[in-house]
Amino acid sequence: MVEGRCAILEAEVAVSLDVPTPLFVGERLRDLILCYAGPWAFLPYMRNREDTELLWHARQGVILAFAECVVTLAMIFVGLFPIFGTLSTRFILPLWLLWCLGMSVTSILQATKGKKNRIPVIHQFVDYL
Repeated sequence: MVEGRCAILEAEVAVSLDVPTPLFVGERLRDLILCYAGPWAFLPYMRNREDTELLWHARQGVILAFAECVVTLAMIFVGLFPIFGTLSTRFILPLWLLWCLGMSVTSILQATKGKKNRIPVIHQFVDYL
């Protein structure tokens, strides 16, 4: 009975578990993180033209950084007006910046796992850049 019991335990241990996709390391990891680090997204975009997956992430990061700057500047400009200014700068602008930060962090985490995180609306313009 003892030998049978050990055989059962060994069989259970031998079953392989689902191992998550390993993270990238080295220059590729650095470039994937830079893709979603605001204006630093231009570095992987200019350097890695032959890697299509990294280029896709760099394009999406460049578009996200551009959209973030344009919308933020527009909200600051609207903030100069009395009625819409309070609403724009105190409520909508912080929510917009938090959304951009959340999309950047989520995209970095997904990119380091080898997946593409399609940011709403922005991913539609990746092919045009």
